[in-house]
Amino acid sequence: MKRYSFLLACLALLGSAGKSFAQNEVDALRYSRTEFGGTARSMGLGGANVALGGDAGSFSTNPAGLGLFRRSEITVSAGVNVNEVNSTVYGSQATNSRNNLNIPGFSAVFSTRKADDEEGDWRSSSFGIGFTRQNNFNQRSFYRATGPEQNLKFGEYAAQRANAFGLNTNSLQELAYETYLIDQDAQGYYYPNWVETNAFQENIQTTGSQNQWDFAYGASFRDKIFVGASLGLTTLRFKQTRTYSEEGPATDITDLSLRDDLTTEGSGLSLRVGAIYRPSDALRLGFSVQTPTWYTLTDRYNTSLTVNFNQAPEDGASLNQYFSTDPGEYEYSLTTPFRASGGAAFFLGKNGFITADVEYVDYSNARLDSDDSFQNENQTIKNVYDKAMNYRLGAEARFNIFRVRAGYALYGDPFKNSDVDQARSYYTGGFGIRQNNFFIDGALVYSKYNSMYSPYTNLEANDQNSEFYNLTVPTVTNKISNTNFIATVGWNF
Repeated sequence: MKRYSFLLACLALLGSAGKSFAQNEVDALRYSRTEFGGTARSMGLGGANVALGGDAGSFSTNPAGLGLFRRSEITVSAGVNVNEVNSTVYGSQATNSRNNLNIPGFSAVFSTRKADDEEGDWRSSSFGIGFTRQNNFNQRSFYRATGPEQNLKFGEYAAQRANAFGLNTNSLQELAYETYLIDQDAQGYYYPNWVETNAFQENIQTTGSQNQWDFAYGASFRDKIFVGASLGLTTLRFKQTRTYSEEGPATDITDLSLRDDLTTEGSGLSLRVGAIYRPSDALRLGFSVQTPTWYTLTDRYNTSLTVNFNQAPEDGASLNQYFSTDPGEYEYSLTTPFRASGGAAFFLGKNGFITADVEYVDYSNARLDSDDSFQNENQTIKNVYDKAMNYRLGAEARFNIFRVRAGYALYGDPFKNSDVDQARSYYTGGFGIRQNNFFIDGALVYSKYNSMYSPYTNLEANDQNSEFYNLTVPTVTNKISNTNFIATVGWNF
């Protein structure tokens, strides 16, 4: 089976600065695979509110839900997020975690409604402004292991790159050459100066978020059909620092350390339209579509390599070699996939309801673009990613002014071929208190998923004549869990 799943993640150590440094299929998936958000009520229901309406969670799923508002409303949410990553490589395990406080959303909905005795088919309308966090990038992971003899070393990988692409300016292979990690023989062949390592490790830390502002309008036709549309303005900031290290016996080279710094910032625009049909008081059916989000992104990046020696690599050279690429900046565009969602909500009188959604998204339709060509990267996106279905289910029980909620969501694996199932599961629960002009809700969302990662690849793995043909690379399996507590306070007027 093709190991697309971890080869995609070879972001930090794979190549030269410039377009190929980070703008690839990894970025396309990171910003296309959003999570459900909204109020604590919506989160407690597993995000299942395409057909529900009447809640600020409609901003991120179906703007037709604003047509069910009967009064104006303001909500403010706050959250605490706990992320844990358990990494395994060559049988060695390590766990790291990161916590953060955040503002997952706030909204203002201004509603007008005709009196019951007032004529007219259009009974009410609402305009709203909502802020929703779509992705939380705060995460920290770490792994450390001792590789077997047949493990490809980082110096060997750097030599492979030099032989394949030359010493391009600001490339990883240039760093390796300038720090004496690799050298060149009389025939022009690059080779590693160090192939014996006892241990390797890597620290990866990411911060930032992906947030969307929605400007939405919803209306009610005879309180049977509800329609809505919204304009979404997405902003994102992603910062990543990776430090990969190798150490070994006291030969000429004692250890090396490669550090990557990447910051991505940008904004995007999208449109969403939807409708909800209420054939009876007990049933609502909803549908919404969202256009691709058109992003303009800017990457800023830098890479440095440190190699420490027991003996000077040549006369007059320092025992501690350091070389860094020039700080780089690159602007490009990203178009994320189209989305379509459908849902149903069944009401049990005044005792509560059950609601369910299904969402379709084709991750292979994501596209990168710039003044340069992204033909290879876009072809990789089509080869690697696939269609996915996301399912959400929620229920609410009502006891006078109290509300109790539970939900489950399953977001499908976006990869065509993967050595592990990379679907995401969400388990949710919540509670609420409703007063005439005031309400408070709380929700707990626990999610888990798997991923695979390799810090570099064997460029000659398919060349049977190569001395590196049978060498493996470290493959890190990550089990990621996320616990998020959200509280929402709202006022009706």
